[in-house]
Amino acid sequence: MKHYILATLLALPLPAVASDEAAILTTIQGIATAADAQDWSRLDMKFGDHVILNQLSLETDQGARVKDRTVIGIWAELLPRFDNTHHEISQIEVLGVSSVVARATARYHATYDLHGQTWEQTGRLDYVLKNTDAGWRVVALNTTPEWENRRLSDLFLQDEGTPAGNS
Repeated sequence: MKHYILATLLALPLPAVASDEAAILTTIQGIATAADAQDWSRLDMKFGDHVILNQLSLETDQGARVKDRTVIGIWAELLPRFDNTHHEISQIEVLGVSSVVARATARYHATYDLHGQTWEQTGRLDYVLKNTDAGWRVVALNTTPEWENRRLSDLFLQDEGTPAGNS
């Protein structure tokens, strides 16, 4: 009987955790939506004061600690160079939540179009979020690319008229 009661209590959703999980999902989905819309002020609200960012291609594996404005600055400089971008986030899973910190993972498919050429990449995103007075904010974002159809730099080379692979 004791084990049945304990199992039942553990199976009951906790309202604070459920609302935290919903807020975390909203934060994660909002990053992709705001980036594609190039809504930098809305994107700014998704990041903490300091962010560890590793968002590179299959060619590199180094991340950097940057301030949130720099993350937005990097994306605000890169994304408008394309005719269109689309970041599809799926399979978001909140791995753990405390009152202060949460971890989550998701799958992504990014598509960037430039003058009839397309770069695509798929992989996994790993997030660490911090619970602040303003809500859940991303403080670490790690991109683990698993596939891309070409190097992103090749897209720019082709746009400039240089054949890919002749750098």
